[in-house]
Amino acid sequence: MKMINTLAWANTKYHKGKNLLSAIAVVLTTVLIFLVITIGIGVVNVQNHVVNKTYPTWHAMYRNVSEDKKDELLQHADIDAAGLRQDVGQSKSGESELYMMYLDDEAQRLNKAIFTEGSAPKKENEVALTRETLSRWGYAEAAVGDEIHLSYQKQEEDGLSLETQGMFKLSGILPDSEEGNKKGVFSMLVSENLMEQMIPETERSYRVMIRVPESVATSTDAVEEICETIGSSFGVQEMDVVINSEYLFANYVDPSFLTGVAVLVVVIVVAGALTIYSIYYVSLINKVQEFGKLKALGATKRQIRQAVLRENLIVAGAAIPTGLLIGIVSTVLFFNKIMLYFMNDAVAMKGMKEALENGEVQLILPWVVALTIVVSLTTVVASSLKPMRQAGKILPIEAMRYTGQSVTKQTKRQGFTDITLEKLAGATLSRNKKRTVMTIFSLGAIGVLFVVVSTVFNCMQPSQIARDSIAEDFRLSIGHWSGDKMNPEREWKAIQQNNPLDDTMKNEIAAIPGVVSVEDHLMIDGETPELLDLSTNEPLEISITGINEERFGELQSVITAGSVTYEELTTGDVVLASDIFAMNYPEVKAGDVVEVTLFDGDQSYSKELKIAAIGNFTQAQSNYGTFISSNEGLQTMSDNNLTSYYDIKSEPKQESSVKEVLSAITSSNELLELETYEEALIQWQSVMLLITGAGYGIMAILGVVGIMNLINTTIDSILTRKKELGVMQAIGMSNKQMKRMLQSEGLFYAFGIAGTSVILGSLLGYGVYAFAAAKQLMQIREYYYPVLQVVLLVAVVFIVQLVLTAVTTNLVNREAVIDRIKGAE
Repeated sequence: MKMINTLAWANTKYHKGKNLLSAIAVVLTTVLIFLVITIGIGVVNVQNHVVNKTYPTWHAMYRNVSEDKKDELLQHADIDAAGLRQDVGQSKSGESELYMMYLDDEAQRLNKAIFTEGSAPKKENEVALTRETLSRWGYAEAAVGDEIHLSYQKQEEDGLSLETQGMFKLSGILPDSEEGNKKGVFSMLVSENLMEQMIPETERSYRVMIRVPESVATSTDAVEEICETIGSSFGVQEMDVVINSEYLFANYVDPSFLTGVAVLVVVIVVAGALTIYSIYYVSLINKVQEFGKLKALGATKRQIRQAVLRENLIVAGAAIPTGLLIGIVSTVLFFNKIMLYFMNDAVAMKGMKEALENGEVQLILPWVVALTIVVSLTTVVASSLKPMRQAGKILPIEAMRYTGQSVTKQTKRQGFTDITLEKLAGATLSRNKKRTVMTIFSLGAIGVLFVVVSTVFNCMQPSQIARDSIAEDFRLSIGHWSGDKMNPEREWKAIQQNNPLDDTMKNEIAAIPGVVSVEDHLMIDGETPELLDLSTNEPLEISITGINEERFGELQSVITAGSVTYEELTTGDVVLASDIFAMNYPEVKAGDVVEVTLFDGDQSYSKELKIAAIGNFTQAQSNYGTFISSNEGLQTMSDNNLTSYYDIKSEPKQESSVKEVLSAITSSNELLELETYEEALIQWQSVMLLITGAGYGIMAILGVVGIMNLINTTIDSILTRKKELGVMQAIGMSNKQMKRMLQSEGLFYAFGIAGTSVILGSLLGYGVYAFAAAKQLMQIREYYYPVLQVVLLVAVVFIVQLVLTAVTTNLVNREAVIDRIKGAE
């Protein structure tokens, strides 16, 4: 045992150059594994910390539960705790909205409804609000026990009632919500007596919040499954089951998240293992004669294998702690700064910033350190297995004449009539086929992964995603809703009769300096008596949006079933259906006719529409409409002004001045809302910066690991042939010719690595794009080949290889020819 350890230590010191390369690869693999897990878990833990401080603790909520069903639901054996919520009404003060609701004691506990002053409302007219709410409704100095007067609209079966006055007694003060204050959305708790007085029993529609027992809450999937099963058994529609996903993710095992982390770690381990194995394999070639001598002296197979393994473990013993140290220091120094840089000023992010700045979340987790050590060590051992077996199989007599060349079945050596530098390079590569293939395969695998990742990132174009939501520079639309008796002017059928987006408005906007075009989009509402809404079992509400002929051309590429011409759409009898509608109502096919009831101002009428085709339309194309028609066809369905929004294009240099004028127009009319392409673009750019930064960071480290392999192969190939190269120069080969020959060998590696990366990476990348586009994943719709990234990859491969060859050749040429001929290694 002592002899084997001594041998392994001696080999480690003797082959320190090659072991240094192995150590660097192990260090980088360790750093990558540690950072990926630590940063991923760290981000999640910070988010979870904030979630547990602020989010409600219910597992699921069932909406639209009737009075009789809620009593049965509360008695279910698989429900550990349940609370009731009943919406009572709404109140407005300027731009602020106040939602009045009743929460029973259990619902208050599940929603973390604490009181900074007073207590929960119990008596008939008692209520509880926040200080900010009281201030905005004119009661900034109110104290517990004071009476407050509010104008409010009561919740009715078909929407909100007319405004009424109410006098309430303040029983308690709720803590302010920074997010609610920013959005101008507030809540008011009312007593059970007040709720029962305001909402008749037959009109009550509860929201039931539940927790399932911890004994069955083994994972997020398990909780979701049992909650959906319970809801289904009581007739709760799937769309009315709300899962508290953030809370579940923060407190239970999420199999999909663990799977994602595991896949990423496996990819890193495989790439690292291939490189480490390749380094070990190439290094082993030059130790064969040494192992042969040891076997001739009596060493057993097991001792040879142990010597190889222990040498690698000695290297790993130094490299893994170094990698961990680098990873820990990087996390401590840069994690907070990176996270704070990418976080925006959203209220939800402020809690995460505070948690990071105050050190409330532990970033360096002992189990992550232990896991990194185990995974890295396993990678080293797995990479050593084949070299160990090969070393153990070596026979002494074969080892003495072993040169690393591939064994062939040829009985006569093939020669050349004319010897060229290229033929000499080819002969060297063919004699070491395994080394050549292993180097190209290991580095090519990293290159393929880089091209695939680059393809995915390139297809996630922020400009394309933003353009899919807003077709031009600006969108001026009308904010409308239904069921509000105090604001009947917000009904779309009412807006049609007094639409501010008329010819006068269009001409006014078109006359703004810098405006290039104003494109109007029409819309009409209706319902389908034959198809029922999946959540309410009422006739399905629909909307039909209109497009012009130019936009119609863009739709042709996203039609998935059927076909239609623009002329057919202009008849008003033919429409396109969205894929979301087709997915929810699979019984309706392209070519079918559906009967709809259209709401035209104060009138309504029935009409049959033929669904000529179905497509996967963007928001910019359909504005979330159920069906699409042409503007001309849509106008035949109504005598009113159906313009829903304008898409406005401006001159790039005058975009800011156009925005100022449009903002002034929207501020002068409360019905109008303005969205800009620039704002959507900035939002998506910040998201993509975080994603691509992390992705390319991982690929950069993997690339350095691969370069270590290339360095090892190049140096080993040249330095182990010093004697051969010395003989060639002794019989007439010049330094320039030797350099050209070695460059030819290096270029073969470069072409092999680059070719494998580009060809296989491009094919696999397109396959990933096609899958993501078909499944509508990651906002991918269009294919963008990563030209810049591929060019950069090829350039790096060739530059690194040429630099390595030049440096190594210069090192060889510093030694005299006679010394090289005498040299053993």
